[in-house]
Amino acid sequence: MKKMRLSFSKSRTFTKEIEKMIPGGAHTYSRGRDQFPLNSPSGIARGKGVHVWDIDGNCLIDWTMGLLSVSLGHAFDPVTRAVQQAIEDGVNFQRPTQLEMETARQWLDITGHDMIKYARHGSSVTTAAIKLSRGYTGRGRVAVPRQQPFFSFDDWFIGSTACDRGIPEDLKKYTLHFDYNDLASLAELFALYPDDIAAVILEPVKFAPPNDGFLEGVRELCTRHGAVLIFDEMICGLKFGFPGAQTRFGIQPDISTWGKGIGNGFPIAALTGKAEIMRLGGLEPEGERKLFLLSSTHGGESVGLSAHKATVAYVRDNNVVSTIWETGAKLQASIASIIEKHKLGDYLEITGYPCLPLLVMKDFESKPSAAFGTLMMQEMIAQGILFQGVFMVTPSHQAEQVAETLTAFDAACVVYKAALEAKTTDGFLEGEPTKPVFRKFN
Repeated sequence: MKKMRLSFSKSRTFTKEIEKMIPGGAHTYSRGRDQFPLNSPSGIARGKGVHVWDIDGNCLIDWTMGLLSVSLGHAFDPVTRAVQQAIEDGVNFQRPTQLEMETARQWLDITGHDMIKYARHGSSVTTAAIKLSRGYTGRGRVAVPRQQPFFSFDDWFIGSTACDRGIPEDLKKYTLHFDYNDLASLAELFALYPDDIAAVILEPVKFAPPNDGFLEGVRELCTRHGAVLIFDEMICGLKFGFPGAQTRFGIQPDISTWGKGIGNGFPIAALTGKAEIMRLGGLEPEGERKLFLLSSTHGGESVGLSAHKATVAYVRDNNVVSTIWETGAKLQASIASIIEKHKLGDYLEITGYPCLPLLVMKDFESKPSAAFGTLMMQEMIAQGILFQGVFMVTPSHQAEQVAETLTAFDAACVVYKAALEAKTTDGFLEGEPTKPVFRKFN
């Protein structure tokens, strides 16, 4: 029996109304209207496990999981219970709490780092890491991979993107670009700006694996030239290893930034690093204050810390990293089989690591295509699979949800193939293709 396609009429009305009140219609641009097909859920009402319900009454299997932040599952009971207890005990106090010490000790023991600062979101801690690196080295410039699109909404980074309006021109020159997996391009920056690069910040891995020796080479270059090496583990953390990709690849950065999945969707981020660098933000030794690092009313707020503490404990005690890799490997293999069945190997590719598979969607010329990618998203969502190209695998994704996803993908491939044969998405795609988040014009 063919599954009935979902309708999103109330979601469309909701989107129009919310954009009148919130610029872009959401508090992060990755959740905006231009990032999804016309027919997609909005006005999300609730979530549980891997399911979400929208105001049209649709129930969808979620593979986006709160912009990759919900690492265990929506309303995950062990985390929810910890948060409920924290709320009952009060959530914000004038002086540091026992919870702050317990959570700091737990995460430092796991990461092997010396000191930590907590905040509410990732941009705060990446910007703090840059400030700390500049204060430690006395230098101004920062190097980032051009293939990794986002580190912060703050001036130091966003000024280097197409969305640079509002950033003074003088600030833009301080952010330099090199190519991920191209060690020579980073070495060239150090040669061009000797003694002026404060830090190199990068995600150690995402979808493409690091070439043999690349991360080791980045570490060596930073050490040789006196620059601080920062690993952004916002997405890698609790997926590629425990605690993150630095564990998997055996590379120790000077500073790490953490967020998203370390609190199962609750607002929590962390900056960890070597004591000799982190102490610049402290109160000792006496004399001139070294650096005003992070100062946040909500940095020690109990809800985020409790969610973080419970999330990390669950991942540690239940071998979650191995579980999601096993589930993801099965998902990848099955998707690859369906692609082969439909003879779409030149147009669809399942890549990435098992913990974070990525479906690359191409047009009839085998080129990555926003229009054909949007069509695939549309067809998956119409069958109850909330999908945006990436599969965020969690321990709540069980065999039943994987099977439903594969059934939907099999049906979506039929439509996708028909559009390829027609050499157009016209007549197949409802609405406009998605657009890049970072772009000069709407």
